[in-house]
Amino acid sequence: MSQELQFNFTLTTLNLSFNDIGVDGAKYISQALQSNSTLTTLDLQFTNIGADGATFISKSVQFNSTLTTFYLNGNNIGNDGAKSILQSLQ
Repeated sequence: MSQELQFNFTLTTLNLSFNDIGVDGAKYISQALQSNSTLTTLDLQFTNIGADGATFISKSVQFNSTLTTFYLNGNNIGNDGAKSILQSLQ
């Protein structure tokens, strides 16, 4: 799926909420987002990504200029994950 996201030029919203993708899934999505230029909304609510997954996602936000909205509720990202996200948005 991450390869499809990487080379997809039409998808604007990706909702993976309530799927147990975990940290590994967040890592793959993060890699794909770095070269995706159409996705504007990413919903990863309750996907069990934790702080490490949030850190991966935050790194992709730095390289992705089209992603404007993402949802991370219910992932227990803690202070470290939240800090990574906030730093990527500055």
